Amino acid sequence: MWVLAIYVVLMIIGDVIDVGIGAAVSNMWGDPISLPVFLTCYFATLAIAWVLAVKIAESMKLTT
Repeated sequence: MWVLAIYVVLMIIGDVIDVGIGAAVSNMWGDPISLPVFLTCYFATLAIAWVLAVKIAESMKLTT
């Protein structure tokens, strides 16, 4: 349960960062480039957030 809670928090933080990156790319190079960049960042955030959530939960001894 704790792993999912940590994962949700990390995903919210990561999504805010992803939107910022997508907006910056959109301003610099235009909308057609920003969508693939945003999607790449988003799917990378999915994987990275899960790995970090598991490591955080294990280090805090929250897993059962």
